[in-house]
Amino acid sequence: MVRVQKHPLYFFTLFFLVFLIIPATVFSEPAIQENGVNHFTTLKQKLVSDGFDKKSIDALYTSPEILFDSEGTGLFFIHNEGLLNYEPFANKTSIHRARKYIETHHDYFERIEKNFGVDKTVITAIILVETGLGTYMGKRRVINTLSTMASLSDPAVREVLWTSLDKDKRLERARFDKKADNKSTWAYGELKAFIRYADREKLDTCSVNGSYAGAMGIAQFMPSNILFLAKDGNSDGAIDMFNHKDAIASIANYLRHYGWHSEINHEKAQEVLYAYNHSGYYVTILMKISRLLKGENG
Repeated sequence: MVRVQKHPLYFFTLFFLVFLIIPATVFSEPAIQENGVNHFTTLKQKLVSDGFDKKSIDALYTSPEILFDSEGTGLFFIHNEGLLNYEPFANKTSIHRARKYIETHHDYFERIEKNFGVDKTVITAIILVETGLGTYMGKRRVINTLSTMASLSDPAVREVLWTSLDKDKRLERARFDKKADNKSTWAYGELKAFIRYADREKLDTCSVNGSYAGAMGIAQFMPSNILFLAKDGNSDGAIDMFNHKDAIASIANYLRHYGWHSEINHEKAQEVLYAYNHSGYYVTILMKISRLLKGENG
């Protein structure tokens, strides 16, 4: 959040909506070793070869909190017949809450619009859709999510995940393998970025929670985008994606980076938001929420 395949915000929007209908109790986290396969051996070796300190990596992956998350990762590899329904985010209750959010952060939004040229209603629409205005940011450990996905470059680990999936719901094997190739490469880059971010901000690597895709915080940024585009909105010397000012400034900076400006027209705005999330439906609902927040017809 830089871009890889679907925009990271797509994943936690999906995550947020999925968890509206799936109880958290269905997800359990198996141990780091299963059927004689240590899931993270190859991954650890790769991290060390890429310059991470061996002692630190060994210590991290011997933590009892580090687990192979087959259930969460498995969501990427099952058939999804339905479409996301974003319409509840544009109902009267949601719009009322979003207006209160803008009122609460009124002075800060004024500064953001002046400094970044990004409309406060669009930023608020994103936060509304992604995390319900910061009320639901995910409960899965980011380190487990990204480590599990990245470990799928190892054929033995990939086989463990394949056999754990429901036979009636999983993708065909060829599609599964192709997706695993892509996702493991993507997740490895995000894992490295997450470890660097946690180290830079002196975070407890095992305590940061996020979506089943590894996105985190109020704006649900992926780690690579935190390193690249996130901002210290409250000027406290840290970038905390669970802080509203940091999240608001980070979204503003992200949109500006991809072409948003104060005089942007409708077509260009759609183009920027589409770059943010390659979903026409997603772009449509953000624009609708923005219009409603301005008092215009949706």
